[in-house]
Amino acid sequence: MKPSRYTFLIVPDHDGESRRFSLSRNGTLFIAIFTILMLVGVSFSYMYFIPLSMDYSRMESRYNEVIGERVEVLELYRDLERMKQMEIVVQKALGMDLGESDSSETRLSEMMNDYPIKLSYLNNVPSLLPIDGVMTQDMVVSSEETVRKHFGVDIAAPIGEPVMASASGQVVFSGWTTELGNLVIIYHGNEYFTYYGHNELILVKVYDKVKRGDVISTSGNSGISSGPHLHFEIWKDGEPVDPLLYFPELNQTNISVK
Repeated sequence: MKPSRYTFLIVPDHDGESRRFSLSRNGTLFIAIFTILMLVGVSFSYMYFIPLSMDYSRMESRYNEVIGERVEVLELYRDLERMKQMEIVVQKALGMDLGESDSSETRLSEMMNDYPIKLSYLNNVPSLLPIDGVMTQDMVVSSEETVRKHFGVDIAAPIGEPVMASASGQVVFSGWTTELGNLVIIYHGNEYFTYYGHNELILVKVYDKVKRGDVISTSGNSGISSGPHLHFEIWKDGEPVDPLLYFPELNQTNISVK
């Protein structure tokens, strides 16, 4: 005859009162089955979820690697586009044929080694008038071939006046051009370039990093010029931008002929 109840005795290690309790046969069977199911569940979780968690960690690590690779490729693409745009801008400034001189791309690639420039709206966007003086010629951009283009403004100033960088950046051209004489071109990041032409003396060289307000040259009358002045241009995304949009105060001394 099977017992209808089971008695359990709990005896403590130290001196103390023993405890006794009893369970019905069905209750004991229920507890045993429940305990076995719990052990099976814990074992299954250990065998299934831990490897799954490890797989998730590996997938997350691989995902981060892929994202990092994508970001790196994107940066390389942006650098390539920036170098191409710099090539176009510099060639325009020098009056070169845009299809000539494969070596120019190599030179410009070398210039980019020190980039990217740390950007700051105050420091890296043209915000400082490079020289004090009277504006004698404003910007002229026209699709008509008969109209002589003038991609910046002319500011009359005595020979030898200090010319300051309009924003922080890196010098990408420093030398002689037929039209603009002694010319300095600075790249400021975010596709901004500024041009300073007709200088008497150039005080910076290619690769030099300059800060907003640094003296980069002295005003002069070099190149094709009718008198001492600074020719100043701003380029953004490969196109000339009217400096008056950045320096409306020039209108107060504007004596240019429309």
